[in-house]
Amino acid sequence: MIISNFQNLAKNSLRKKALLIAEAGYEAIDISRLIYQRVKLKEGQLIVNFASIDRSKKLKLNLNDYKRVFLVGIGKGSALASAALVKILGDKLSGGIALDISNVKCQMSNVKCFQGTHPLPSEQNIKATQEIIKLAKSLNKNDLLITFICGGGSALMCGSEKELKHSQEIFKHLTEAGADIFGLNTVRKHLSEVKGGGLAKMAYPAKVVSLIVSDICGNDLSFIASGPTVYDETTNKDAEKILKKYDLEPKKFHFHENLKEKKYFKKVKNILFVCNQDAIMEMLKKSEELGFKVKIHSLALQGEAGNVLWPMVKKNERGRVILAAGETTVNLKNRPKGKGGRNTEAVLGALVKIENLKFKIENSVIMSFTSDGRDNTEAAGAIGDFLTLKNAEKLDINPHYFLKQNKSFEFFDKTGDLIYAKKRCFNVADLMIILKA
Repeated sequence: MIISNFQNLAKNSLRKKALLIAEAGYEAIDISRLIYQRVKLKEGQLIVNFASIDRSKKLKLNLNDYKRVFLVGIGKGSALASAALVKILGDKLSGGIALDISNVKCQMSNVKCFQGTHPLPSEQNIKATQEIIKLAKSLNKNDLLITFICGGGSALMCGSEKELKHSQEIFKHLTEAGADIFGLNTVRKHLSEVKGGGLAKMAYPAKVVSLIVSDICGNDLSFIASGPTVYDETTNKDAEKILKKYDLEPKKFHFHENLKEKKYFKKVKNILFVCNQDAIMEMLKKSEELGFKVKIHSLALQGEAGNVLWPMVKKNERGRVILAAGETTVNLKNRPKGKGGRNTEAVLGALVKIENLKFKIENSVIMSFTSDGRDNTEAAGAIGDFLTLKNAEKLDINPHYFLKQNKSFEFFDKTGDLIYAKKRCFNVADLMIILKA
């Protein structure tokens, strides 16, 4: 089981069914297992199958055509991913680097593992990024660079002291104001020489193949980890507009205009390797096995976290599961900074609405959880139902107060409804389940 407290949360048959659906989603994006399923090496030919959204596509590459093959992993889960790829590539691999938030002790004699910080970059991130830059610039036209790019790479990859300082200030300000990932990463691209296609330029004229794990609504590859190997359409003016929108003065920051010369991308192949649809389709299958009708509400759900689940709850029908995936925001402006994340806030917001409107949910379960097991806290998310509200009443705790105080983690910690998951899955943003028996 990837959900480590599955048994404690499965207090009745309905909860157990919801948890089995969530578990199916997690199993579908288990890092090591998925890589061994989708990446093969046969007689020197590397075969890569794309994400389920592009199920019919695959890449075939003859590694014998290259003098050297290097690997660079960037983002959350990239160390585990790199370890699996090392085993697949074997003696075909000349070396590489993995930059992750976890200090994964992988048996990778020719790949250096660096542990960086997230969501705010640090000096550790600069050190690791400089190693990646050094490797990329050492490549020539006879070399192949395979990159594994995952969510979290925007923070982990930080090339200089100036970028570090500006990124920290901008991240804090924009996230507290409720800016979405597109706005945030547009700005990040223009603070960096390695993002927004910069890594592709540094690796030129080598062949670059990027296996990209999407945590972005809509799977725009140029925004995942701020698109280090993807041609960037945004400009400094776009970044400046975003800062002005959120009351920051652009002149305070040193922006870098990303390259617009397409020759640097002629030998680059960017592949959508994993996305939230991989998890959702397995959750759909499990829901049907359990006897439910299924509706996919959205694979690109956005909006204020506390408001997004209620519309699904009130419209759900008996015998149906509604599934959704995406990335919401929590606007902290003029609010206390309590402990919690998007997913715990989403479930608590729905419960508050249910309680206020005296909506009957005796036969319903609500879940929201992050795919990589980290919802801005050590928990992955939360499960909520009538048992949660009964327990809150028994404990004399007011859901509305905890929502207003931005203390969703504390609320579900008290009711015993936090979801904990093993940190071995890809980050494909957030997954949501509304079940009605």
